[in-house]
Amino acid sequence: MIRKVIYEYTDNEDEYKSSNESKSYEFKYNSLGRIAECVRKNGSDASEANLKYTETIAFDYTIANEIRIQNRRIYHDGTSSDGEIEKSTVMLNEQGFATRITFPADYVGFEYNADNRLSKIDNTNTKDDYDKFWITLGYTDGLLTKTVYHENYHEDEVWEYTVDELYPNCYANDKLNIDPNGFLLDIDDDYQMLYIMRLFGNGSKCYLEKIDYEMDSEGRPESIYTTPNETVHENYTYIKYTETVHPVVYAFDNNGYVTTMSWNEPFKKIHVDYDVIVGNTLKRPGYPEYGYEYTTTNERETEVETNKNRFFFKFRASKAH
Repeated sequence: MIRKVIYEYTDNEDEYKSSNESKSYEFKYNSLGRIAECVRKNGSDASEANLKYTETIAFDYTIANEIRIQNRRIYHDGTSSDGEIEKSTVMLNEQGFATRITFPADYVGFEYNADNRLSKIDNTNTKDDYDKFWITLGYTDGLLTKTVYHENYHEDEVWEYTVDELYPNCYANDKLNIDPNGFLLDIDDDYQMLYIMRLFGNGSKCYLEKIDYEMDSEGRPESIYTTPNETVHENYTYIKYTETVHPVVYAFDNNGYVTTMSWNEPFKKIHVDYDVIVGNTLKRPGYPEYGYEYTTTNERETEVETNKNRFFFKFRASKAH
């Protein structure tokens, strides 16, 4: 059984590595081998104080076909969420798979196909129409190949690939008691742990070997020019992400158990020079503090660096397999 999962993100976009991130998941088991507690620690290198915490998630199986969950968070500065312990209840079907997770104000439902694989996440039981969404999942021969994110007032977001694209090595997902795919899929934090604990049905038969991870490149910074009829030379540097789909690499021990999972996010650092020609027309007449209208010219881009960010998971077993 897995005792601990360590996650590390290495940010190579700036010299200070200000977005570096690390966290760990430590699992404790009851006498029946079920996960009784998960201690999730966000690393001390988090960029903001509210991201530095240790969260204890406790699972109570006392009532049949039900799991009661309590989340308690303690921040690294010594404050805690004692008065705000989050509670939820997971209802299970006869196979032991989650059909609903209930919170104080609403709930999320889960449906399965004939093979007992998760086919729908239904988050439409909310008061605000803008918060309603549902996700449908499709499979090819037991392998997850499609998800569609549906949301009111927005177009559907479709994620779909062939078996050959997603599973070139067909690494069987049948060794670990947890499901590493739960760390790769875009699933809400409120129930991601249920996927990792294999409470969402049989799951995909193999480990995903591609992750669709798209970052937005930053555009030109907006400036205010309060002196009319001048030419100003400006420059800035931005990050251009060169790929949106990244191969996931696995390492295994001698018995075929996955030990690490990682992928890289390649990018280019682009330096831009340009000239700003400021006119004599205020953007907002009577309000010179908003500056004058302007145009840009002589834009030149220079590639100054090629690098990559790194995502890394390590899986530690509680004892020899």
